[in-house]
Amino acid sequence: MERLIKEKISPKAKILLVKLRSIGDVVYNTAVYAPLKKHLPDAHLTVLVERPSCDLVFDHPDVDEVLCFDKGSIWNQLRFYWRLMRRGYDVAIDMHEGTRGAVMCFLTRAPLRIGHKFAKRSFLYNTGLEFSDLDLKFPLDYQMALIRKMGVTFDDVKPTIHISDAARSRAKNILLGHGIDSGDEFCVIHPGTRKIYDQWQYNKFAQLAEVFYAQYGLKILLTCGPGEEPQAQAVLELVCDTPVAFVQTGLQELGAITEKARFALCHNGGYMHIASVLGTPVVALFGVATPRVWKPLGQRDVIIYKSLECSPCSHKNRKKKCYEGDAECKRLIEVEDVLVGVEQILRP
Repeated sequence: MERLIKEKISPKAKILLVKLRSIGDVVYNTAVYAPLKKHLPDAHLTVLVERPSCDLVFDHPDVDEVLCFDKGSIWNQLRFYWRLMRRGYDVAIDMHEGTRGAVMCFLTRAPLRIGHKFAKRSFLYNTGLEFSDLDLKFPLDYQMALIRKMGVTFDDVKPTIHISDAARSRAKNILLGHGIDSGDEFCVIHPGTRKIYDQWQYNKFAQLAEVFYAQYGLKILLTCGPGEEPQAQAVLELVCDTPVAFVQTGLQELGAITEKARFALCHNGGYMHIASVLGTPVVALFGVATPRVWKPLGQRDVIIYKSLECSPCSHKNRKKKCYEGDAECKRLIEVEDVLVGVEQILRP
């Protein structure tokens, strides 16, 4: 099958790679861009992601074009699908495996539509690939499996996020505007999560902001993603006698800011993967998900996880009280646990 696919793909093929869903998934998916482009250097590679992830791939040197899908009105979605049908792709690869990604793959009318053989909507592909023979353990392995089965080799398995010079310049101005000069040491606290049952207590974030400033001499930068402003504000209101700068910006600028930080404190999630891939050590708070699967990839990252019998959990076994924002798996994480992790990161 690998040889057959290789023979079918023209060296100058127009390739569409569909990867929807969360920011963390897209971060992992960047690991396939360079190997795919190395395998087909003259091909035109288009990556299709959802709007929140666009900034992560716009400046990737191995991506020729980025399409951003908005979950807006039905009319806007239909117009997007119509444009997709008219682009004339030679190859469409669905790495999403959901209904929407499979439909997008089908609508391209590409001569070669590739997806997982056992996906629920696999009838929308004309080339289904099976990778049960591969030893897949982590999400990154699954991201690469389909591309491996196309005959692409991976010399260096590494997700990559490329920050533009313009974003770095904007980030520098943002930091200066909040009193953080190029020579100042600071850390990032990213307290938000979209899942209330995975939220660490705001007062603990606030306590740590005070300790980081008083004990380590670090300036404090509080950040959050779209829709997480209430969590950040809740932390700000609890901080006493410590200057805290609050910044909410695009992913490119946030990435450029994070690159300069000594470390980042955050929940398991998209921002954790961004910071880790950029090389900034993270102190990652795990609760509903297991770090055995979703751990950050950095060598200096610190994972804090209280392994309870109900973790990892789902809506099937999650306790009702967790939906009140006081899940035991997070409540058991203490300020001291984080400080031990920070000491480990800052140790010479």
